[in-house]
Amino acid sequence: MKIRWIALALVFGCAVSASAVEVTLADTGMRLQIYGYIRADIAHDSQSTVPGDLAFYVLPRVDGERSGKTHFTARETRLGLALFGPDTENWKTTGRLEMDFYGGGADNNYTPRIRLGFVDLAHTSGFALRVGQDWETFIEVIPRIVNFSYLADAGALGLRRPQARATQELKLTDNTKVVLKAAIARTIGQDLDGGGFDDGTDAEWPTAQWNVALHQKLWTEKFARIAFSGHYGRETLDQVDEEGQMVAVDVKDFDTWSAQGSIYLPLTKCLAVQGNIWTGENLDTYFGGIGQGVNMALDTAIQSKGGWAQLLWDPTDKLCFALGYSVDDPDDADLSAGMRSKNQLALVNAAYKLTSAVTVMAEYSHFRTEYLEGVPANSDRIQVAMRYAF
Repeated sequence: MKIRWIALALVFGCAVSASAVEVTLADTGMRLQIYGYIRADIAHDSQSTVPGDLAFYVLPRVDGERSGKTHFTARETRLGLALFGPDTENWKTTGRLEMDFYGGGADNNYTPRIRLGFVDLAHTSGFALRVGQDWETFIEVIPRIVNFSYLADAGALGLRRPQARATQELKLTDNTKVVLKAAIARTIGQDLDGGGFDDGTDAEWPTAQWNVALHQKLWTEKFARIAFSGHYGRETLDQVDEEGQMVAVDVKDFDTWSAQGSIYLPLTKCLAVQGNIWTGENLDTYFGGIGQGVNMALDTAIQSKGGWAQLLWDPTDKLCFALGYSVDDPDDADLSAGMRSKNQLALVNAAYKLTSAVTVMAEYSHFRTEYLEGVPANSDRIQVAMRYAF
């Protein structure tokens, strides 16, 4: 056993130079597959954006002066481990562990962070149970974008979080199926009361998430998908005195919820449209409301609505394009002067495979962030990247 794990460690050490690495563990019925990529990005913003390497929204000008920024990073470099088995007659076991380098650290000395870490048990009946950290259950479609923000705070909701998810696939015909998903997930909030605890953790119950999707073949071989999804949770605040001491518990609740509609529609072999629309409130930790969840000055949760749409064109196996628009529009009645009131983004990008492993990408995007009773801020972002996948 010790020799086996030493051999596995050596495989990890050689993973970067390998085009594909798969290991079968003797006498266990398990296979391990190493995957990932090395990626380098350079981006220029004509006006400063938040948080920097990624672009969520635009900061206002200072004294009317524009402040451009250039970012060069390899943080998106990714390493993953996929596990398969052992399986039985009716159950298939898989797992995944994945990391990148957006965990912090200096700009030339990155800190790893976990992206995915889950185990999945799938039954031949179409039922599956997944436990661990994965993408939000309510996410059905993901934008094609070079900027690693994935339209966060600009029209797309959700990221990844710890959860327990049940899935049931119902095959109606060879060309039609319904996929039902329900999960309980960690409520990640803020410390709005100053009591030293995450207000989402302080809530009595975790967040519920759901997704109901119809998969249907229409006039192409690809499945079209249409889905309704959402979530509901709560953040609970305690009462804290001026010295930071807790004097009363569970004195105030703020709901967090969303209702969403998503679509992926292949038009031809090479052309497709996809998008998502949503409404909800207290969505800052889901990257909605332009990063604003609760306005403590008004003692109210911030309602917001938004969405995104893309046209995808893949003329060859090596070349692909995307054209898109997104918007996040908080309710002005829930905001105070100076808060972000609307964020819009238009983008176009392209990717080309130089080899089976190396892809080059380029993207132009125009951001416009509005501030309540303030001057809107605009930024043009140009980003290029190269990815070496294994």
